[in-house]
This record gives sequence, C-alpha cells and structure tokens, in this order.
Amino acid sequence: MDTFETFFEVLDNDLDNFDSVVTEDFFIFENSRRYSKKEFIAFVESFDIISSKRKFEDVTIDSDFNSAHISLKHFGEFIINTPEGKVKLEFEWLESTYAVMVGDKLKFKFYFSEAIKTNSTNLDSEQAQP
Repeated sequence: MDTFETFFEVLDNDLDNFDSVVTEDFFIFENSRRYSKKEFIAFVESFDIISSKRKFEDVTIDSDFNSAHISLKHFGEFIINTPEGKVKLEFEWLESTYAVMVGDKLKFKFYFSEAIKTNSTNLDSEQAQP
C-alpha cells in the first residue's frame, strides 16, 4: 500500500520522478484510451491543477514475491484553472493495477482506470451568484 500511495504522491506533486515508480514499458488505460508513459505525463501536465484530494476504498491486494495486483474504488476531487475560471472536477473510478519487482523495488507496469461517476462545477460562476 505504501508503494501505491507513493505512486499518487509522485503523480500529484513530482512528475519529474514518475520513472521512479513505474517500469520502462508502463502504460495506462484511462478515458477509454491506452496511454504510454510519455503520453500519460503529457495528459496530466495539460491540466492546470490547483489542488487534488484522493480517497481509496475497497482496496484488495494480491501479491507474491515478485508482483502485486491491486483493485479499488478511487475518489478524486481536483480544482483546476481553465480559460473560463476555476473548476472543481469530481470523479469516482474503478481501478486495477499491476506492479512488478524491479531490482528491490515494486514498480507499476500497468494501470486501468474507468470513470463511473463524474461531476464538473464552475466555481467562479457559483461565487458570482447571490
């Protein structure tokens, strides 16, 4: 679970070190699309994220000496800047990931994420209303 939490810490705060938590051939299936590591980093960097909050539920971990499979529900809330102002994005995802030992460190090889609920709120227009 520490390795899993580190993945999101790096994703949210330190994309320059993304290679430290994923394998060379890492890929993610998100938004009904397969992203290579480079494509996924570009996708994440395309958002002007002000803040992020994440919560994980129903986490199931199956592991052996060389790998781990994790499945879970993931809830995320993000405040982002857009040309129209600040927007709050809320997601609920069903996710599954596979990590393997590389040397003495567990690294993510594959991630699957499917949004099952989404919500978007324009915060600037809400604040402008009486």
